[in-house]
Amino acid sequence: MTAINAAGTIIVVNRLKEKGYRITGQRQALVEQLVESEEPLSAFEIWERLRIQYKDVSLDTVYRNLHVLVDLGALIPINAMGKEGVRYELVYTSHHHHIVCVKCGQTQCIDYCPVDPHLISVLKTHGYELVRHNLQLFGVCRHCNC
Repeated sequence: MTAINAAGTIIVVNRLKEKGYRITGQRQALVEQLVESEEPLSAFEIWERLRIQYKDVSLDTVYRNLHVLVDLGALIPINAMGKEGVRYELVYTSHHHHIVCVKCGQTQCIDYCPVDPHLISVLKTHGYELVRHNLQLFGVCRHCNC
C-alpha cells in the first residue's frame, strides 16, 4: 500500500470512528480495497477481493458496509447501465461528477460541477440545506462509438 493509499484509508477509517462505528478487520479491508482500486468497484467485485482474505465474508456484509459509507458521505454510488449495476467511488478526492457509457459501462470523471449557486439559495428559501449531490450523465464512449 502506498503512502497516499494509506492516508486515504486513514481518512475513511477516522470518519467511521467519529460516527461510532467499530473498525473490524473486514471493514478495514473493504475500505482498503476501495482506496487501492484505480476505478470504482461494484459490491460483487469488492466481495470477490475480500473473500481471498476473509473466506466467510458475505455479500450482505459488503452491501451493509457500502451503505454505511454512502450514508457517511465517504462513498459515491455510481449507477451504471446493464450488468454493471452500482459502482462505488471514495469521496476523499475533489468534488466531481461522472459520465457512464451505456454500452460498456466505462465511467469517466468530469471535473466540473453544474450546480448553480442560485439553486442553493432557492433550496435555502424552501428550508433545505444541500448535503450532497451527484450528477451522472449517460452516453456512448469513444471506443463503443466506433
